[in-house]
Amino acid sequence: MACCSSTLLLPFKLPLQSQTSNSSSIHLSSTPLHLTNYSNKLHIRLIYRFSRRDYLEQEDEDEDGTENCTFNEAVFLFNTRDYHRCHDFLETLWNKAEEPKRTLIHGILQCAVGFHHLFGKNHHGAMMELGEGLCKLKKMNFDTGPFYDFQKEISVSLDFIYETQVELAACTDDLCLMMDGSERSYQLLGTFAAGQQLYHLETDSDGISYIVFSAEGLYSTTEPKRVKVPSLRATKEHLMACDYN
Repeated sequence: MACCSSTLLLPFKLPLQSQTSNSSSIHLSSTPLHLTNYSNKLHIRLIYRFSRRDYLEQEDEDEDGTENCTFNEAVFLFNTRDYHRCHDFLETLWNKAEEPKRTLIHGILQCAVGFHHLFGKNHHGAMMELGEGLCKLKKMNFDTGPFYDFQKEISVSLDFIYETQVELAACTDDLCLMMDGSERSYQLLGTFAAGQQLYHLETDSDGISYIVFSAEGLYSTTEPKRVKVPSLRATKEHLMACDYN
């Protein structure tokens, strides 16, 4: 009996993994996809190819809306505590920047990631990211201006998180820690009460926002400790003018 066949043309494209074992490229048909039905069995024929990179760029181009972002927008996101979105904007700027602006942007980016971790209950990650971000800010050798003020506020916040983590660790029944503020200290801390919401944001009547540390049972008679949330008062003009001092 003769085999009955029919062909359907589809207007879209589907990815196909390259048959070359040493290549990770994806190849795609650049002509309509032919689906042929032979005895109720579906066969797919793909003809032309293009690279995985082209495919990803086409699919993901400006998917998160950051392609044309500006530094001023990133600053706004940081100051409104949208740290995750701020990271996305700064990452786009960082990938395009040249030194020394690249180092500066990377430092601010890591600070944004640090606060995202902090309020996401990842205390260890918060200290590590803030510490690395602070190191990059210090590398710029600012001695005045908005980036210098930002650096000082980040330093105060990191000290606050460090000290409250030490206090939390010292309150455990079988452990008393003497820390020296070294990188090793940060690595040891952060696992205490991991996954618990130790830090949250509060805004006072004057509109000033604070990071508040509140561990259950730690402050029964005193007010929880707090520190002002760092803010960045810099513009694109400040960024463009920056250089190593």
